Amino acid sequence: MRGSQSQKFDSDNPDVLAAYQAETNGEYLEAIEHYKKALDKEPDLGIVYKHCGNVYYRIGMLKEAVEYLEKATELLPNFPTAHYELGLAYYRQVRIRKAINEMKIVLHIDSDFLMANYWLGILNYHYGHLRDAKKHYKIVTEKNPNFTIAYFHLGNTNLRLGYYEEAIENFKTVLHNNEESPATLTLLGDAYLNLDKKLEARRVYKKALEIDPEDRKAMRGLKLLDDFDDVNF
Repeated sequence: MRGSQSQKFDSDNPDVLAAYQAETNGEYLEAIEHYKKALDKEPDLGIVYKHCGNVYYRIGMLKEAVEYLEKATELLPNFPTAHYELGLAYYRQVRIRKAINEMKIVLHIDSDFLMANYWLGILNYHYGHLRDAKKHYKIVTEKNPNFTIAYFHLGNTNLRLGYYEEAIENFKTVLHNNEESPATLTLLGDAYLNLDKKLEARRVYKKALEIDPEDRKAMRGLKLLDDFDDVNF
């Protein structure tokens, strides 16, 4: 049975210890070699596949990262971080549907794994499932009101969905935590403009340009409000 083997999360194998040391020192290729030697001796060590996959991921070798992380999830089917890391690797390969499936498995194993909800927001947004993206972003912001970037993504999703009032509140929350975010100010301006609140839109576009004079999106917004007559985009 695989179950007893899947619980072997650590090893006294000297190659595993050497791999940890090499990884700590930033010697990633050497770490990979030690992890592989450890797997030659103990091929059912799922945690070693996980570590090796993470090293491959870190150095941008995504094909190898996925290969090792898939093996890790096979040996450690109830280990949420293995599925989470595989989901991130799939995302980097633009295999969005498979990444979504892995993040769903993470939440099935551990419903409190907040970062899985956050990434399900991002993944569903890219997949074109905006309402699902909104659902997951709201879970994140409700569970952790200080997760500022999730409010930014939620606001952008609401903007795409046409929920402009909600988007405004989301962007205001971001600005409450970071008042000098030109990207947020520009999107807030877009939300105001969609509600025909031109004075508010003009105010935030101008503030965005005060912070970042090269913010082209803010320039475009003001162009629509006839504040710029001669702007080359």
